[in-house]
Amino acid sequence: MATKITHSYSAFKQFDNCPRQYEKQRITKEVKASFGEASIYGNRVHEQLDQRLRGKPLPGETTKYEALCAAFENLPGELHSEQEYTLTQQLVPTGWWDHDAWFRSKLDILVLNGPDAVVGDWKTGKHRPDLFQMELFALQVFKHHPEVTNVTTSLIWLQDMRLDTETYQLENAPTLWEKFHNKVQRIEHAVEVGAFPAKPSGLCPWCPAKNICDVARI
Repeated sequence: MATKITHSYSAFKQFDNCPRQYEKQRITKEVKASFGEASIYGNRVHEQLDQRLRGKPLPGETTKYEALCAAFENLPGELHSEQEYTLTQQLVPTGWWDHDAWFRSKLDILVLNGPDAVVGDWKTGKHRPDLFQMELFALQVFKHHPEVTNVTTSLIWLQDMRLDTETYQLENAPTLWEKFHNKVQRIEHAVEVGAFPAKPSGLCPWCPAKNICDVARI
């Protein structure tokens, strides 16, 4: 039986960081994702900000982000929080857990206003912007909301209280899809030939596969 592969920003990033970790966690499933204190904190903050945008007050540790939440609330249009978008291999919208799910993205913040959309992604870690993540957000919005022709995306760095913002037009989507498919093809080729070389780095001590990797830097 062929290996079922699904794609997401986190999966692409994992493959780029270390193909072997990708293989052990997503293909052979010999290991499961590990969650350290930073991940636990990040998940908790995301949950609190999501609840705030749904009408619940922020608790003590996140009250300092009230102005950010209010800023998105005050944008013209319809506000959505923690929006899950999934596409099939034919790039048709489907459900997150449906059998034909192929490409998934979770948008922390989405504001729809006719042909314009705003997407925001909460970041609790260090400032390391990745434009590819923003591109994936825009592609999902274009496919799920055909009326949208302009998507403004922001990575919201909570530690620094700063934003990295990019705007994408529907007319540029073919170029973005080409970049997406190039990454997909790299993964598909690795699966086909069974080649997942390790890329030792400073991330090795936090890798869930470190104990079964002969070149891990631990």
